[in-house]
Amino acid sequence: MVKKDHFKTRYQTRGSMAEAVVIGDINVDVLASIPAYPLPGGDALAERIVTRAGGSAANTAIALSRLGISAKMIGRVGRDVWADMGLQSLSDSRVDIADVQRDDLASTGLFFIAVTPDGERTMFGLRGANARTDPASIDPGALDGARLLHVSGYALLEPPQRDAALRLVDLAVQRGVSVSLDTGLQPALAVPDIIRRLLPRLSICVLGIEEARALIDVSAPADAAAALVDRGVNLVGLKLGAQGCLAADAFRVEHLPAFEVPVVDTTGAGDAFSAGLIFGWLRGAGLQATGTLANALGALAATSWGAGPAMPERADVLRLLRDHLADLSGEKARWIATIIKEIGD
Repeated sequence: MVKKDHFKTRYQTRGSMAEAVVIGDINVDVLASIPAYPLPGGDALAERIVTRAGGSAANTAIALSRLGISAKMIGRVGRDVWADMGLQSLSDSRVDIADVQRDDLASTGLFFIAVTPDGERTMFGLRGANARTDPASIDPGALDGARLLHVSGYALLEPPQRDAALRLVDLAVQRGVSVSLDTGLQPALAVPDIIRRLLPRLSICVLGIEEARALIDVSAPADAAAALVDRGVNLVGLKLGAQGCLAADAFRVEHLPAFEVPVVDTTGAGDAFSAGLIFGWLRGAGLQATGTLANALGALAATSWGAGPAMPERADVLRLLRDHLADLSGEKARWIATIIKEIGD
């Protein structure tokens, strides 16, 4: 109880108004660097092991807060050392954790992540308390003053967490609060019908091409992005890995190239990408500038081990953008300059 009270009071900001509210998972990740992924029954000796707080939603909340967007986290953790680590990571980044629930029976989410030399990660984990997020325990005023609700697709996998997320979406729509969804691959495969029903209610949808195929059965990236806009999404961020992303709205589909960086670990890159899209949307930065920022955040997240406390800092984002600006001219330079101004302010 002492530790719970410590975290609940450190950033106890009920009555304050977070610009973005995030619902989804809070985890701890154990990352192991291995030379190659083994065949079934084989061995892979780790060259390095790192433990970091994580969780898709928590990562995005931290990245938003570091960009200057006040963020509130809604989720559920156990009463264990992993909970302390996850809450510490959020509170250190000044994310409001007053609405994070504690579970007396389930453990905090814990994931084991094998990372190969190309930065690709393979994950095994237990969602634990996350899946038990209680809709009845969510403060009715959780969205007071918010401009956007961000939902991690993993919050839609199973009840009661699914019910909590959908309840918040209903409240957001009723109050005119924008809704953002990062679909995630597993949710897109496991609960596509639920995600499809949400599409007309979304201001922002973040996904990869595999998720798009699962949801709308369209193979070409540009066609997939346009199809999602046709289904009611205002801004689509379609992640293309090393090829960057497609950003789409009702007027156009833009391909925005990736930033070239030394890739260490892609864990959390998509969560940082989501934060970039949200920031650009909230600041009215325009399609190209918003997609460029999302790419920059995703790239920076891939240059360090793990996520959570390793999410990009504002100064790092500005440095990458300014370095890139020096090599550009014309329209692309204007996109970069626009987003630098928004972040710098």
